[in-house]
Amino acid sequence: MFRKKPDIFLPLLAKQAEFAVQGLHGLQAYMREPQQEVADRVKGVEKDADEVRRILIDELNRNFITPIDREDIFALSRAIDDVLDYADTTTEEMAILG
Repeated sequence: MFRKKPDIFLPLLAKQAEFAVQGLHGLQAYMREPQQEVADRVKGVEKDADEVRRILIDELNRNFITPIDREDIFALSRAIDDVLDYADTTTEEMAILG
């Protein structure tokens, strides 16, 4: 009668974390050899991660029951997003300051 909905929060958090790792690898590559295409790749990864975060927040708002506390899911997602935002702004600032 009642079916358990598949857990979508942990896969979304994992995907967001994967994007953060990609962005940090991009930052590391940019620090070794500053090229605009690497900075653009970090920017693209950051935008993709923002979309995953938007989906996660939308799902948090739709679902009454979550596998772990909704505030914890939100806080973890925000922390992962902050890491990637900092990687993106660091590449931007390094490009500006040369």
